[in-house]
Amino acid sequence: MAKFWRKLDKEGILAEPLVRYLWENQLTASEDDDDDIKDFIELMKAFGLLFEKNASEEDGRLFVVPSRMKTKPNNRLEIRKDDEQTVSIYVTPKDFLPDAVYDVLVVRFVSLSQDRGRRDDPKLFQNKAEIIFDDKHYVRLGRIYIDNKQSLKLEISRMKERDAYGVDKPTCKPHPGVCTEVLKVLKQNLDEVYPSKKVVGYELNILCSVCVNPEKPHFQELEYCLKNEYIHCYKTGEHIAMSTANVQNLFKADCSVVPVQSTPLITCDKTGQQMAMETDNAHGQCAKGTRDFQVMLTQVSKWYDKHELTNMLKLLYKDKVSIAGDLLRSTTTLDLFKLLYRNGSLQPTDLKIIIDTIVVTNTRGIVVQKVSDILCKAFHETNVTSFSIHRQKLIKLGRVLLPHEVKMLGGVYDLPKEQYKDQWTLILNLEMRREINENRMSPFIQVLKDIGLNHVATELDHEEECM
Repeated sequence: MAKFWRKLDKEGILAEPLVRYLWENQLTASEDDDDDIKDFIELMKAFGLLFEKNASEEDGRLFVVPSRMKTKPNNRLEIRKDDEQTVSIYVTPKDFLPDAVYDVLVVRFVSLSQDRGRRDDPKLFQNKAEIIFDDKHYVRLGRIYIDNKQSLKLEISRMKERDAYGVDKPTCKPHPGVCTEVLKVLKQNLDEVYPSKKVVGYELNILCSVCVNPEKPHFQELEYCLKNEYIHCYKTGEHIAMSTANVQNLFKADCSVVPVQSTPLITCDKTGQQMAMETDNAHGQCAKGTRDFQVMLTQVSKWYDKHELTNMLKLLYKDKVSIAGDLLRSTTTLDLFKLLYRNGSLQPTDLKIIIDTIVVTNTRGIVVQKVSDILCKAFHETNVTSFSIHRQKLIKLGRVLLPHEVKMLGGVYDLPKEQYKDQWTLILNLEMRREINENRMSPFIQVLKDIGLNHVATELDHEEECM
């Protein structure tokens, strides 16, 4: 174990053998070590204590522990005016900034990057992190001090771009859709760390742009800028009102599910700066095909939302989303499609998961024929490969449960009422509590029999025999 301890101490990397050694006593008391260790790891991820790194052939799974990362001297982010490629957000606490906030945000943004299919190693230190966000953008997160209070700065930057002939393109600000998404992720995770803004709160600020050459940098509240037409500043000694149009344009909500990208890109940081370069000198991909794809997803999403089936899709897609919080916070089917796109399960050229969704949910007749021409052309009966037998079995379970039976089961497991407002929410929460376990369905089936839900138990027993 000595080499694993050294790796943790020097690099902040926790190897799976050391995890099993540290939790040896807890694991020996369980029937299924692998299930327990998976639960422990997911719990630590949820609290921002670690995230998974690419596995090593020698050491197995590897996890980065942000709290054990080294500090890089003289490498902090600064309070300064943004350049042409960057948009900055400052997290300023009203009282104090919990130490864990930085670690939690680092884990969330790295996980999001991995969900998008990025395999670049992020540059991580205790005082600064640099993480690739997508093909053209990266984020920097760092600890700074504002008025002697520890705060955070988040920079969203657009890479320098170069075409297939090696010619540099003009620099420009990050895409508004990216800024909007980063802001949403930031707020969601800060709200989890700050359960009550009234007691211990924070503000999201940007540098004041009203003052041309301020003696001391000061801020404007970002939320105020996004909701109001003008901002004011009296630091200059005169009354000035300035339009917020430029700020609002930076964070304009993007309705697109996927960015329209003219050509595939490769990235390289060997030049000392983040850079994206086209891999094809032809005219690139057809933007119309991407737009048609987005229209199709919007149409399908509206149909599922209209028929109140979004919670069913949450249950169906549970194994496809690595961060459970993202799944639970999704309010529309389109939100779920975005998560599938980010982790690579859904692409304009691969509609298999949508086709399988329609088959498993038994909605082909309406969704394919009446909602989307694209799906009508792409649809052919094939075996479902996007979802496990267990996942399909849970959808069947939801179909046979009646409303009064949902309430009965929720009461048996002593769940809060909001966790069984419908059969899909009930099953999802029972699965998260491991009352429903893919590897041990017998105890749950026995509970169904004990409370008289024999028709449901029979369905599951039949599925077990078919596996």
